[in-house]
Amino acid sequence: EEAIFLRKKITLLRAFSLLIGSMVGSGIFISPKGVLKNSGSVGFSLVVWFACGLLSMFGALCYAELGTRITKSGGHYIYILETLGPLPSFLFLWAEFFAIRPANSAVVSLAFGRYMLEPFFAPCAAPVPAVKLVSLLGYYTVLTLNSWSVTWSARLQTALSIVKLLALALIIVPGMMLLAQGHTKNFQDAFDRQSLVLDKLPLAFYAGMFAYSGWFQASFVREELVRPERNIPLAVIVSVITVIVGYMLTNVSYYTVLGTQDVLASPAVAVSFVQQAFKSLISVVPVLVALSCFGTMNGGIFTFSRS
Repeated sequence: EEAIFLRKKITLLRAFSLLIGSMVGSGIFISPKGVLKNSGSVGFSLVVWFACGLLSMFGALCYAELGTRITKSGGHYIYILETLGPLPSFLFLWAEFFAIRPANSAVVSLAFGRYMLEPFFAPCAAPVPAVKLVSLLGYYTVLTLNSWSVTWSARLQTALSIVKLLALALIIVPGMMLLAQGHTKNFQDAFDRQSLVLDKLPLAFYAGMFAYSGWFQASFVREELVRPERNIPLAVIVSVITVIVGYMLTNVSYYTVLGTQDVLASPAVAVSFVQQAFKSLISVVPVLVALSCFGTMNGGIFTFSRS
């Protein structure tokens, strides 16, 4: 006869880790190629990255307001249910379960498998069946963990968020050091208008927004947040600003070390960066990237199960 409710176990730190862990994943390691290819130049690609960050911030602030006004967990589904009714919310949830989330999870999990196997098969590409097998093992591992314990899932997300920031730092620091030493040749004619094709800009924004996806995750766990009226806006603002700064510096580091042609030719930009910057960590960075994707999978399952 007692009411059923979700316990408030998500603190501000865990909310921050959830958002960072959901946003920073495979996107920053695979999207730079798509953004650069469809924006046409280094300068315009950086503008696209910053604009995607601003759009994500606006969306996140809107969701923060909704999260403080609508007290139920569930994110998109609850907001559509409360505003448009049961039929649109059901159709959205159906599309989310059978198309949107599976496709997104497939991309992230395959990136996890590819980067995890990279040190074992370099310089050759990892076999596709092996990548798929490791991807499935990783996905079902986080699925089992989330079914077992909310607390341990949140702790894992916090630890993996630290790993994500460490992976970005390993890319940012050497790039900034080279830039400070005067390696600016890759930024000459950064805003070359001749290479800009306007009809391809939406594809550049699509790749950039994919890298920022996850800013809405706090609204999925609203009922479990401690002091949501305070922690949701704080977590959103701090995490999105952190990701914007990290993504901008990461892309500047990519262009400082690799240049446009190397970025466009690379199947895995982070691995190509390490091969150019410091070969001693060639086997470490792919594992960090894989763990970053692992954290994105964990955050996605953690929040989507609340829909």
